[in-house]
Amino acid sequence: MTRERDAEMHGDAGMNAVEDRLAEAMRVTAEGLEPPLDGLVSEGVARGRRRRLRNRASIAASAAAAAAVAAGALVVVGVDGSGTVPPRQPAVQLVSAAQVLGKAAQTAEARPAVTPRPGQWWYTKVVEAGPTAEHGPKPHYSENWIKLDGSKDASLLNGKLVIYHHRGAGAENFKAETDRLMSLPSDPAKLRALLYEKVDAASAGDRMSKDRDGQAFRDAAQMLWDAPVAMPPATQAALYRVLAAIPGVQVQRNVKDGAGRPAIALSRGFGEQFLLDPVTYQMVAQRTVNTGHNAPISRTKGKDPRYNVPLGTVMYSLTRVVTKLVDKAGQR
Repeated sequence: MTRERDAEMHGDAGMNAVEDRLAEAMRVTAEGLEPPLDGLVSEGVARGRRRRLRNRASIAASAAAAAAVAAGALVVVGVDGSGTVPPRQPAVQLVSAAQVLGKAAQTAEARPAVTPRPGQWWYTKVVEAGPTAEHGPKPHYSENWIKLDGSKDASLLNGKLVIYHHRGAGAENFKAETDRLMSLPSDPAKLRALLYEKVDAASAGDRMSKDRDGQAFRDAAQMLWDAPVAMPPATQAALYRVLAAIPGVQVQRNVKDGAGRPAIALSRGFGEQFLLDPVTYQMVAQRTVNTGHNAPISRTKGKDPRYNVPLGTVMYSLTRVVTKLVDKAGQR
């Protein structure tokens, strides 16, 4: 995901506003949302999440559908695993980012903790699509298996299973990233402080512009996307509450993920969106939308011509279709 800018918060007034937003996120969860809201969320859709596997040495196992995988149960994110799209669901009607993310936190807390068995693998099936996707605009499905200790991952090459071994720095990096995410605090205020400390520590070269809250939104959402399968439910809930307290977070209802299922889009107005399952509130996809201002620009070639499309066009999407804990590579 692209990087944005750093905007300073000043004085006690800024901190009080943040504390008020955190308190409101906690209050929404503690008191429960208005009963009509639950009835406005559409019927079950897909559960599952997975990060794009470009750097095999640093990949982190996903936490998607944690409640359903404790016994190795299949988690199908709204499709049958072959890409078949279910019938159109009723429109999702949600009131605000605070309510949506408060409900997400409440739902996360209700999930049982997951304790994978030694030696298990995390199987994922994803679909990529869009004008800027590596394989072109048409949906492209792929499968991957990651051993939870970071020592191996596997994928299909010309229909054959290929296993890649990670030793030394590769396995160590995987473990370090997993340990970092597993050690995140479950207290929203402490987690927020840690998040903004990370944002503020980033050098100016790591951020394309100065949107401090925008970068915090990206980082918190990415933590949920990357979350290890065994991340405690309380920590997942805290991440949702931190997102709820970030100013400017927007909710877009009635969107579809890359597999055509109903979803809730979270964004902060700069074209990057993270999609939630409207029933489980687990993160199922991320995508980039053309805003008219976010086209890559080359010094030699100018604006990326692929962005010469209507505003709102989904330029790239990565959707987790199926996720499952399995006992060996190649198992589905």
